[in-house]
Amino acid sequence: MNAAPLRVLVVDDDEDDFVLIRDLLNDAPGSHYAFDWCATPQQGLEELRKGAHDVYLVDYLLGPSSGLDLIEAVSREGLSRAFIVLTGRGNHAVDVAAMEAGASDYLVKGTIDAERLDRSIRYAVDRMHFMEALRDSEAQHRLLFEQSPVPLLVFDRNTHAILNANAAAHVQYGWSPLHLFGQNIDSVLAPEERARFLADLESGELFSATAQPWDIQHSDGRQLQVEGLFHPLTYHRVNAVLAHLQDITERRRVEAQLRLLERAIQSTGNGVVIADAREPGAPVTFINHAFEHITGYNAAEVIGQSCRQLGFEDSSESERAIVRRALAEQRDCNTVLRDQRKDGTPFWNQLYFAPVREPGGETSHYIGILSDITEHRDTEARLAYAATHDVATGLARFPVIETMLQEHAEQRADEPFSLVFADIDRFHAVNEAMGYEVGDRVIAELAQRLSAHVGTRGRVARFTGNEFVVALPYIDREEATVLAEQLRRAVAEPVTLGDGEVRVTISVGVATYPGRVHDINDLLRRAEASMSRAKQLGRDLVCEYSTDDMRRMEDRRMLGIRLRHAMQHDELHLVYQPEIRSSDRAVIGFEALLRWNSPEMGLVMPERFIPVAEGLGLMPELGGWVLNHACAQSRAWMDAGLGDFFVAVNVSAQQIQRGNFAEQVAETLRRHGLPADRLELELTESALLENVDRALHSMQQLSALGVHLSFDDFGTGYSSLSYLRQFHVDKLKIDKSFVCDIPRDASSVAIAHTVVAIGHQLRMTVIAEGVETAEQAQLLIDMGCDALQGYLFSRPMKGPAVAEWLADYQLEA
Repeated sequence: MNAAPLRVLVVDDDEDDFVLIRDLLNDAPGSHYAFDWCATPQQGLEELRKGAHDVYLVDYLLGPSSGLDLIEAVSREGLSRAFIVLTGRGNHAVDVAAMEAGASDYLVKGTIDAERLDRSIRYAVDRMHFMEALRDSEAQHRLLFEQSPVPLLVFDRNTHAILNANAAAHVQYGWSPLHLFGQNIDSVLAPEERARFLADLESGELFSATAQPWDIQHSDGRQLQVEGLFHPLTYHRVNAVLAHLQDITERRRVEAQLRLLERAIQSTGNGVVIADAREPGAPVTFINHAFEHITGYNAAEVIGQSCRQLGFEDSSESERAIVRRALAEQRDCNTVLRDQRKDGTPFWNQLYFAPVREPGGETSHYIGILSDITEHRDTEARLAYAATHDVATGLARFPVIETMLQEHAEQRADEPFSLVFADIDRFHAVNEAMGYEVGDRVIAELAQRLSAHVGTRGRVARFTGNEFVVALPYIDREEATVLAEQLRRAVAEPVTLGDGEVRVTISVGVATYPGRVHDINDLLRRAEASMSRAKQLGRDLVCEYSTDDMRRMEDRRMLGIRLRHAMQHDELHLVYQPEIRSSDRAVIGFEALLRWNSPEMGLVMPERFIPVAEGLGLMPELGGWVLNHACAQSRAWMDAGLGDFFVAVNVSAQQIQRGNFAEQVAETLRRHGLPADRLELELTESALLENVDRALHSMQQLSALGVHLSFDDFGTGYSSLSYLRQFHVDKLKIDKSFVCDIPRDASSVAIAHTVVAIGHQLRMTVIAEGVETAEQAQLLIDMGCDALQGYLFSRPMKGPAVAEWLADYQLEA
């Protein structure tokens, strides 16, 4: 099949020239042309615009016009055509002008032959095709350059001037196109990068195929991180460089954040595991170092394993079911599991895991957090045990018994429940004589004995320091009383300690519900009331609950409530009983005695409310009230000039055992301006023996103040003589229980003689209280007793009455 002929248009105002050209071309070897002719520039321009021909032979002279004008007009319209300029004679200037106008060749008529003309036409057509292809390529490359999302710059390799920049570069650098064009490439680089850039450009290392990081300068002053690739090229005949500069600032930020997150995950003390939820079995894809440390498994042993197979060996079925259900439902889960480490060691695992969802809601992964809370759980267990158990004995504390009582009341209220309340008799003496360490060992031994005898019949609990409670559910009063007696006998057996032994006894109370106790919630109070009666009856006894016990306890409880009210509403007052010197019957002092005048109960004597105050811990406050008012009254007598005598104030154990008691006394004396020798403090044996060392310290401080000290109720205790030599006091008081039987009871007379002798041997003043008859007074004086006190001289009187009594007494004397 023959190729289509080349279409030739001749634009020449001389038809003969057209014919000549046509004939020449037809004679050319292999000629295959189709010819058209037009004579005017206007016709030629129209044909050129149509572009229906492959080549255009244009005469240089077209009447008054030039063929070059025709060519330039077509070029201005952006049309690409294959031109050959024909002229009648050669002219170098015309030749140059034709080439500059866009012609592919310039031929002189009359000098051309068929072969040259044919070759020139084919060259013009080929050149036109090449230029069109080049223009198409340039258009494509220009489109790629301009539309590329990657910022592109072209700069002169020698001058470094920016020759071109695409839209992405303008956006990235924040500069307008006019600003970038002609700027030095250095201007877009961060200042610290420019020396490195120039060095790499000079050495050629800039053109490495590997992207390199660079810091560039944004128009607003920010620095951006980019990855740069640089390619040498020729751009418009200039030795240039194409720069691909991809902004990686956000990517680097995200990478840095990811590295930070990874470091944080690796640094945390909690185990972290990530599993792929899209794969069967949800295989593990990541674990951190803490996971390896907690479980003992390394990454190679875990990665790829199903997360559903991890741990839980020691967990209960209910705990495992919680985890499986949460995985099946693709939801959060927070639970505590009993797991095993690789070496088989169990540990408590606080496990939290949650699904990680894609934007569409699909679960892609699971993330789990493991916390080893073994130590925490062990601590909780120890604290829980300590909260409910006594450390020294291992026995339960009373709240455990309370729970048993409550459950019994709720579930078995018609069944019997007995409670045994046991208190070690005079246990403070063991602590004082042998030390608290020995005391604790004795307590522990007794706890073991009680537990051994109770066995499975009930529960033994330590109530306070030396008190025990035994709960006996389903055991009636008779059986509980028998058991209580067994416990009493078991405790009475000696406790062996090294080379020695200790013997102690207990007082025991028993109360049972139902029966005499109608409210199980009052069972403890009634058992305690029975124990108190056992102590009152002589200790080392078992007493069953009686209504009298409860009545006494209720009376004490109500008395305590009213006593607090009395202290706040001025129902208390002091009365004063004189102390008389035996030698001349002179008044040497007054003992301050507390009285309570209750609107409901009338006059309440100290022997009734003082034990209640001691039991409620009110004695420091009550004793402080007495001390303050007694000192105030003594100062008033002193100011009134009634005499040079002291006021004696009774001090309780709770006061003397306090470390700041001497400071309280000193402050009270200062407040009232009372000389220390005008105050005498009366101390009981029991008050001193609760803590001998502390009592001695307080007494030394009081003596240093100049206060007189008196040993009250001497002879009623069981260890007075063994301790008397330690307590340096000024006065001994013979208890009225001995005085009241003088002279009828020979034993009382003998005791009084002994006390007077002991006192004098220790250089103490001896006074007898409770003197009611002249016969008693004379006998005591004959014994050598230094002072007397009692109804024989005066009953206790209120402070304002003392002045009148003194006047009458002095007249009688």
